[in-house]
Amino acid sequence: MAEIPFTLRQLEYFDAVASEGSIAAAAQRCRVSASALALAIDELERHLSLQLLVRRKGRGVTLTPAGSRVLSLARRLLTGAETLAEDAWQASTSLTGVLRLGCFSTLAPFLLPAVMQDFQRAHPGLELEYVEASAPELHELLLQGRIDAALLYSVDVSAQLTFDPVREQTPHVVVAEDHPLAGRGSVPLGELISEPLVLLDVEPTRQNTEHLFAALGLRPTVGHTTTSFELARCLVGRGLGYAILFQRPASEVTYDGHRVRGIEISDGVPPTVIGLARPHGAPRTGRYRVLHEFLARS
Repeated sequence: MAEIPFTLRQLEYFDAVASEGSIAAAAQRCRVSASALALAIDELERHLSLQLLVRRKGRGVTLTPAGSRVLSLARRLLTGAETLAEDAWQASTSLTGVLRLGCFSTLAPFLLPAVMQDFQRAHPGLELEYVEASAPELHELLLQGRIDAALLYSVDVSAQLTFDPVREQTPHVVVAEDHPLAGRGSVPLGELISEPLVLLDVEPTRQNTEHLFAALGLRPTVGHTTTSFELARCLVGRGLGYAILFQRPASEVTYDGHRVRGIEISDGVPPTVIGLARPHGAPRTGRYRVLHEFLARS
């Protein structure tokens, strides 16, 4: 595509000169100096290789035939630019239309239901479309413009995205209800290190779990590995090991009817951060802003 040899500002100045009939009056209308406006017109004529105006000292300016043709086209472009700006402003501030939201798969059961019901009830003019996917897939969807925002862990956010935190989650230990430590309010991980770990093999959960043990100088014995959050709980409920999880289901009953207990980790582990991601430089539209506020309050 060839480089466009003029700017909208130059066209605005040209339109003002044609309308006002003089450089001085046009400069006053555009709130710039007469010399700056004259220079912009000179640059426009040079880039277009056309004489647009005949300047007559003390008698203002008149359009050349070429100038008349360019003025007609310039005014169409300026009208189109104004329409684009108005439409963009309405889209950025409106709470109507489609909001396309992505969500990391393990976060979806904990965050999407409230968004789909409570958020939509509060903003009935918004039509919500959502997709569950892995962090790399959501990253690509954001950069391709196929979704407006994505719910992600902060560790999954690259420099190409802007991240707005909404909540923190502190990892905890999950054991069977008859485990000797089940009645404890908190426990150091060292007390569990000799037991088999049920490792949730989903990023960033696995990465965060491994970093947690490494930071404490511990090496866990992995007994089972699964990509299913609920299968991890089921295995723990049957006494086949303990797990480190970040999300906290409302019920302690697993899918197969056993119970588990959550115990805080007393080693002072740092929380993980969940938030909304958007492409770097993308504006905080009205839709994005109200969604972020809703999630931060939830």
